[in-house]
Amino acid sequence: MQFSHALIALVAAGLASAQLPDIPPCALNCFVEALGNDGCTRLTDFKCHCSKPELPGQITPCVEEACPLDARISVSNIV
Repeated sequence: MQFSHALIALVAAGLASAQLPDIPPCALNCFVEALGNDGCTRLTDFKCHCSKPELPGQITPCVEEACPLDARISVSNIV
């Protein structure tokens, strides 16, 4: 069971990386986690994700923990 969750997370991170090439690698899991739990049916449904005003508030604390300053600045320009 844990292997399947890890595989799903790995595939989702790869998909997010392909769809969001400007996101630093340290922030990918933050985006995948937030986008995967925001109620949208697909990870690639950006129209749905963009309608969720709470996403930046969910992504930011994770990125602050996971990334160095230059990457955090890069993410703040995306979010």
